[in-house]
Amino acid sequence: MNKKAHFNPKSLTWLISLAVMIVLCAGVIFGSKALYDFANKKYLEPVEISFTIDSTKDLDISGTNASNYSVTAAKEAYDASGKLVAYVVEGTTVGYNQESPIEMSTIISADGTLVCGIDIIKQEETEYLGVRIAADPFKNQFEGRYLPVVASTSSDKGSKIDVIAKSTISSQAVIDAVNNAQGFVVDNYAPAQDSAE
Repeated sequence: MNKKAHFNPKSLTWLISLAVMIVLCAGVIFGSKALYDFANKKYLEPVEISFTIDSTKDLDISGTNASNYSVTAAKEAYDASGKLVAYVVEGTTVGYNQESPIEMSTIISADGTLVCGIDIIKQEETEYLGVRIAADPFKNQFEGRYLPVVASTSSDKGSKIDVIAKSTISSQAVIDAVNNAQGFVVDNYAPAQDSAE
């Protein structure tokens, strides 16, 4: 007896269903990524700082909550026309070497939304590793970034900062200090403004 293979439309149903599911999954993945990028686009790339600091004026922080943010000093920063453009916030943060806190300064825009730069004043982190927090390749990542800043390995919302390999504790300490500087400025001088993007 000769049995001929015949076409069964039901046999292709699973193949069509699989193709539809693959297309839908790809759409969800790429659509989610596009929505995430749109919602977080201000955090993706640094922006150009549109001012230069011409002078600073010390602030009396004795009546503030500076200790909550490990802030030791603060200054108002003015451009050449005398306009307040930023705050320079000095503070401490604990890195890998817990016996010797990192001392640093952070420049926060006058509206409290942007970090304009950082400087490591004093640190005694591990040789060849943690000490790299004071090197330009690490410090320059902060310039022109919307706050908050977060480690590149974090899933939290914010501008991503690449941590130093094998020095994540030191790197995270600097990130925390920058966010503390913003918190101090926002709490005491420049209430943060939600920027609609």
